[in-house]
Amino acid sequence: MPAITPRGVEIDLDAARPIEAIRVARTLLRTNRVTTLATLDPGGYPYSTVTNLIVEPDGVPAVFMAGLSIHARNIEADPRVSMTVADSRTDVMITPRLTLSGCAQRVPADETAELKARYVERFPKSKLYLGLPDALFYRVHPQAVQLNGGPAQNANSVTPEDLLTDLDTASALMAEAPALVSSLNDDEHAARLAAVAGANPGRWRVSAIDPEGIDLSTPSDLARVWFTDPVTTREDFNTALAGLLE
Repeated sequence: MPAITPRGVEIDLDAARPIEAIRVARTLLRTNRVTTLATLDPGGYPYSTVTNLIVEPDGVPAVFMAGLSIHARNIEADPRVSMTVADSRTDVMITPRLTLSGCAQRVPADETAELKARYVERFPKSKLYLGLPDALFYRVHPQAVQLNGGPAQNANSVTPEDLLTDLDTASALMAEAPALVSSLNDDEHAARLAAVAGANPGRWRVSAIDPEGIDLSTPSDLARVWFTDPVTTREDFNTALAGLLE
């Protein structure tokens, strides 16, 4: 059976307000600090919790959990999970929300250094618990995606592949990513980029970059600036950045 059962209802495209479904879905995923995570309890019932969310440069979501937690034990018994992200600051029934269903895969301990760095950048107080002996990271590999665009909005079909960012041709850029992030923060570009993203004023910092955009964060909020076209080198990145700042 599919990870998300189709509704079997045709959407009347003429009656729906248009929505850039893929861009909305990608932005929802990359600008949410928390997600609901549903696992399968051995008794057959779904078990849902709320947890912090990070997204890797290629667009794959990841979550932290303690090995003794119920959801971690559920995943070890059955890796099928479902996640939902939405803007919880608003009435979620009238704004877009995104659900992913797929499988969670534990990240080996020797591969978690970059994940921990991204996690601490987004959640500074996580230093208090990331050092626990049973600290675990799981990557969630979606097998199905459902975007609800809100009332009378066209929730076009979005695939798991639509959420991913191709890193294969951008190895040179990603190797320089930490230095670029530091440079952007030293030059105080974050506030200007946050304005480009339409974010509220705040203590913005550049938290990460990838071939398709720039992630920004404050202690309580996230924003994303997308490039018009993907970039693969530092020179391309600087050109795209100059275009944004104009």
